[in-house]
Amino acid sequence: MTEGTYERVSPFLRQLLAVSGVVMYMIGTGANIAFPGVLLQQLREPGSALRLTPEHESWIASILGLALIAGIVVAPFSLQKLGRKLTNQLSSLPTLGGWALLATAKGPAALLISRSLLGFGMGVQAAAAPVSIAEYSAPKHRGAFLATIAFSFATGMLIAHVFGTLLYWRSAGLACGSVYVLSLILVTLSPETPPYLASRGLVEECRKSFHWFRGYDPSAEKELEILLNSQKKPTGTRRGSRWQAYRQIVRKPEFYKPTIIMMFMFVLFQISGMTVVPSYTVPMMNEVSGGTIDSHVSMLMVDVVRFVTAVLSCVVVNKLNRRTVLFLGINISVVSLLITAILLYLRDFGYISDGYKWTPVVPTLIYIFGKTLGILPIPWAIAGEIFPLEYRSLGSGISGMFLSIMFFVVVKTAPFSFEQIGVSGTFCVYAVCIAICGIFLYYLLPETKGKTLYEIECHFKGIKGEIGQNESHEGEKMLELKNVECR
Repeated sequence: MTEGTYERVSPFLRQLLAVSGVVMYMIGTGANIAFPGVLLQQLREPGSALRLTPEHESWIASILGLALIAGIVVAPFSLQKLGRKLTNQLSSLPTLGGWALLATAKGPAALLISRSLLGFGMGVQAAAAPVSIAEYSAPKHRGAFLATIAFSFATGMLIAHVFGTLLYWRSAGLACGSVYVLSLILVTLSPETPPYLASRGLVEECRKSFHWFRGYDPSAEKELEILLNSQKKPTGTRRGSRWQAYRQIVRKPEFYKPTIIMMFMFVLFQISGMTVVPSYTVPMMNEVSGGTIDSHVSMLMVDVVRFVTAVLSCVVVNKLNRRTVLFLGINISVVSLLITAILLYLRDFGYISDGYKWTPVVPTLIYIFGKTLGILPIPWAIAGEIFPLEYRSLGSGISGMFLSIMFFVVVKTAPFSFEQIGVSGTFCVYAVCIAICGIFLYYLLPETKGKTLYEIECHFKGIKGEIGQNESHEGEKMLELKNVECR
């Protein structure tokens, strides 16, 4: 896009173009998570080209979590050395290869390798997406753009289940993989982020990129100069071993407190069934409905509720406080899960007549609504706000490890849990775990909406950070300068 062309396009639309590349990738991530729900169902049918054991099925659904770890380990180094744009581009290659391998798979081993490639790409993007979106967007649009991550997950899950219902699993896999082609194109059309270029000392490239994203507004010009000045390295910077630097970092409350909070946030994200439900929607809903509703219809019911709620959450997250939305989602999820479990127990003991065997479906859909409204979007919004700039890569990597490990543990154990204690017992376990995480977060999580990075860091340091609006902006600018100098 030439300078004359992009000057005729508003900065918001240019930011939207860049963010859309990441959004398309995250739609693919949602499809990756949900695809086992239709893949395994088709492979169980008589005459299937592939035959899987229950152990194969659980590994196909859960191996994404292990592969995520490798991607998350690589992501911080790639983001720092290669930049945001090239990292986003390269992360598309393993996912494209994974879907291509899945479409041509001849046995369980090929399916497992394809899912591993998908998981590796997802891990890289899980760390890159919030950073890229935050640096692509202006402060006034950042919250809305970060909220699109949750919307992308829900959209991808819906797409995977629709394609899987209408198409043979090989064709459905190719259709799902096509979103990564569009993501790669959109990312390629956008320039590198200005903060990364400034951090590498590429001043002129940074100016061009900043003007591409933000135009020539006077306030934007001031922000550009602050960004460039903040990257000037001071003389006489103290040097030491990397291990000593890490030891100093982990002792700082502005690092370990946000990291602990994000650990709980991502444990909550997974233990709420965020990845279990898409992976095992058909058998789970068949049990919940008592066989009274066609399994594919119930699956699409879940997807529609999740999609509509994800659209609603994009608005709610920007209108209400982060804590309000999160704990609203937690309360709805816990109550709905317990009511569902009680109804399932009553039905099993014969207290609900055959004409009303479907009643547990109602609280189950309310549970899908609650977790999608609060538990799905808030962790990703908080991840983009809670870490000081200096520690964002390291903190995101550590907390992302918990996301990956819990992904594997929860999805891998779900079939065993459904078999041993049933859907009702599993829902009770999830409800208790959600409540425990919610209690910890109630006392640990501060409200971040409308606060500057300076105020958030002051909160974790335990010092007073309530300052006037003008002072707040100056404080944040000085903090950014200090953070970059520390790097």
